[in-house]
Amino acid sequence: MIQQIEEVEKMMRCFEILSYGWRRMREERGAATAEYALILALVVVVLIGTLTTLGDALTDKLGDIIAGLQSS
Repeated sequence: MIQQIEEVEKMMRCFEILSYGWRRMREERGAATAEYALILALVVVVLIGTLTTLGDALTDKLGDIIAGLQSS
């Protein structure tokens, strides 16, 4: 009977360790997801700014090219 109690206690300790590891892994995964979301948001903002600037420059260049072609 005592041996069975000791076995159950060992199993409970193993379960506690596993559940602690599982909780810790989920917390870290949540933090990593949030970090990736912030990085992605920053990349999107930079891309929007870059494409807006390049878009305006390309529109101006294409307008100049079209005007040059129409005048010749």
